[in-house]
Formats: sequence, structure tokens, C-alpha cells
Amino acid sequence: MMTIFDLSARQATLTFLLSAAFRQVFPGSKLIVEHSFTDGYFCHRDDWSPITQQDADGLESVMRQWLADTTPIESVLLSKSDILKIFTHKQLVNKTAMIRRWPSEEIPMIRFGDIVDYQMEPMCLDKSQLLLFQLMPYDHGMLIRFPSILSPDRVMPFHDYPQLFEFIEEYEQWGSILHIESIAQLNDHVDTGTIRELVWVAEGLHEKKIAKIADSIGENFPKKRIVFVAGPSASGKTTFAKRLSIQLRVNGFTTRHISMDDYFIDRDNIPVDEHGNQDFESFEVLNNVLLTDRLGALLKGNTIPERRFDFVSGTGQDTHKTIQLSEKDIVIVEGIHGLNPRLTQSLGVNRVSKIYVSAMTQLNVDGDHRFSTSDNRLLRRIVRDFKFRHYTPEDTFARWNSIRQGEVTHIFPYQEEADYFFNSALIYELPVLAKIVLPLLNDVDENFHLIEQVNRVKLLLSFFLPLDENVVPGISLLREFIGKSEFDYS
Repeated sequence: MMTIFDLSARQATLTFLLSAAFRQVFPGSKLIVEHSFTDGYFCHRDDWSPITQQDADGLESVMRQWLADTTPIESVLLSKSDILKIFTHKQLVNKTAMIRRWPSEEIPMIRFGDIVDYQMEPMCLDKSQLLLFQLMPYDHGMLIRFPSILSPDRVMPFHDYPQLFEFIEEYEQWGSILHIESIAQLNDHVDTGTIRELVWVAEGLHEKKIAKIADSIGENFPKKRIVFVAGPSASGKTTFAKRLSIQLRVNGFTTRHISMDDYFIDRDNIPVDEHGNQDFESFEVLNNVLLTDRLGALLKGNTIPERRFDFVSGTGQDTHKTIQLSEKDIVIVEGIHGLNPRLTQSLGVNRVSKIYVSAMTQLNVDGDHRFSTSDNRLLRRIVRDFKFRHYTPEDTFARWNSIRQGEVTHIFPYQEEADYFFNSALIYELPVLAKIVLPLLNDVDENFHLIEQVNRVKLLLSFFLPLDENVVPGISLLREFIGKSEFDYS
């Protein structure tokens, strides 16, 4: 069965070949692999000059020629001193900084002919597995597109998400303004002690964005009194909702909170997937009829009972407490399915506001290697699962493929349904998470069946100078995962 990890290995090798092809076709110019978007990665020239269809076709032609010839793609070990000489000679500043921090003297490299780069993750060396990809110009750059976990045997027709792209690019530009685009630059701030100012600016950006969303929601009141907050796992939806409530109170409103988790069907009734495993990410896990009926009753001025799901017994039930809306109340409904039209249309699309929350990391390792947004969320989830749910890192890694597949199926297709987007990533959070997660991963048994993925994450984290969690403010969204938040999550 194809997994997210298998696809990631193929994507990593194809990105390596794309960067090499770009240097060959456009000598003196550099390609920046910026961030994930739809079913691929968005890339652009270092000077932001346009990439045309002819450019993309030429690059794809070179890559396919390479895949058709007999030159192997190899994984080799080279000494740190030899690689430093190569990268220093080529004036690759960020790559040189990464090599200096590499935790071993022999470094795994990916090699194709005389083209080499360091290998930070499992990569696919079988050329026959790399034939499915597509290059196309997009906006001021280019997309390299891949098969997905739902269609591993083909690249699907392109589906655009222009609002999402604009949202991601806004944060990328913010990172550029701060001159924090790579791990090396972030480490400089940790090393010199100037990281505290970055913490304040990052948290200030969050507050400014939340306040702006609250202002807009207030302007749509009372026509839209229900706010859905949705997003993938470990995005920080709960803390976002609490901070949104504060900003709404500043504007004179009060809020009522409803968690979709409390409207799960009983665990015994959860449907199974094609492999016979219960699908906890499915929309059918939600008792959507009961939820929408009660939200509709609230809008009519009626009283409804509060509901709680007992995760120990796996059952949900009403409590003795009730909810009724006062004159200035706004209902905030938080859960992964909040953008699904099957939920929102029954209430009337003109009566709800929809917010998409996700951690869209704007930090790159270097121009050729991106720090995956899903890895950012994985780190958050490892910490939260360990501290508050009594799960080991092995448990979290074992569940991650299923979680990611559920996101691709039930969340990502509806991103463009959102009225507002909020990026919960913080420019300084990875050094904080690295200090907490690395000791946990060091204790993982070498015989664990996903040890290759564990080692991949360990390597990534080893490049960060650790940052003590004391720098994190008490109401920071990051506190939802690392603990000691000033918010109550009970």
C-alpha cells in the first residue's frame, strides 16, 4: 500500500533533479523551492523573473531525458571536509552552514552523475518510480506537481486554490521582510539573543491577524452569527478560537463555543476504511444532523443542551447545562470538518463565517530544501500526544499516515470554501519544539518499523540551536502543544 512516506521520497528525488536541471538550463540563475501548494511545490527564480510554459517544458524535457538514460541515482557517503570544499567553492552559504552543523563526519549524499546534494530524508533511487510528475508555470513561478495519496498512479487535473496561494505568499513575504528565510538565519538570532524580538513580532502578527478577522466578523453581525473554525491536525484551532473570542469581546461581542468532537457518533458506530480500520477522520464520524439541527435552533432563539463526548467510553451525551444566545452572542464551532459544504449549506452559506487555520511554515533549510508544513504539525502533535494524551512518539508516527490521508480526503479539498485564512505557524517555534522533541526521539527503539522517518526528523531538528520554552508567552498558540498555557482547555 502506498503511504505518505513513499510519496515524500519520490517528491524529494524529483525536486533534487528539478533543481539540478534548472542550474543546467539556466546557468547563473537559481531556483528556490518555496512551499507546498495543491499537489506539489511552488518554485520561483531567485530574482523572481517569470517562468514561462516554454521554460517549464524545457526543464521537464531535461528531467525526462535523465530518467531515461542509464546514469544511476545513488545514495553515497562523503566526508564533511570534502563537502565543505565543494559548497564553499560554489559559494552556497546556507548549505555550508548546514554541513557545519551536521551531526556526523560522514554525510549521506544523493548523487546523479557529477551532481550532488546532501540527503536529509529517504529518497527514491528507482528511476521507474519517478516518471509521474508535471511542471507548469503558475503565478510568477512554477509548480512541480505529483501524484497524491488518493491517486498514486497519476497526476490529477490541476485544481487551483487562488485564495490559499495568496494567503501563503503573504507569510512568505513577511519572512523575507524579517530576513528569516532559512534555518541558518534563524540560528543566528538564537545565538545572538535577538530571538526575543522575533518572538514579540511573530506573536504580534498573530494578534493583528486575529483582530482583523474579528473586525470583519463583527461587521457581518447579526447576519452571520456562526463561525466555523477548521483545519488539519495540530493547527492550533482551539487556541485560535479562544484568542478570536478575546478580540470579539474587545469589539463588544460575547461568544459561545461548541466543539465538533462533542458531536462524534459513538465509537462502536464509526465506519471502517477499505483496510478494515476505523476512519476517525471521516465526515461520517460527525453526527452532523444533530449538530446542524441544534445550531439552527440557536439561531431561532431556542435553548439547546450542551453536549460532551467521553473519549474513555467512546460515547457522547447531553449534559444538564444549556446554551441560549444573548443579544450580542456569536457561536464559534471548532473542528476539522468546518469547511465541508455538507455541514455549512444546511445552515445557509450566508449565515456562517468560515475560517481555515493551518501552520504554513515559511522557513526553508536552503533554496533546494523546504521545511515541510506537515512536519511542523507533526512536531507539535508529538509533543502534545506525549504530554497530554499519554502517547509515545512511536504512536504518533504510526498514526500520521492515516491522519494525513484523512486531511487530503476530508479537509484540503474545501480550503477554498474559507472566508478567512489564519497561519498558526510561528517563526521561532521550531527551535523550541526541537529542544523538547529530540530527547523523545532519541529514546525510540531502533527496531521501530518507521525508524527511518524518526531519524529523518531527528536530523532536521539537529540543525536548530535549541530555544528554551520560557520565551513563549502564556497565551501563545504554541502553548496549546507544549503546555503551561494561560488558557483552560478542559
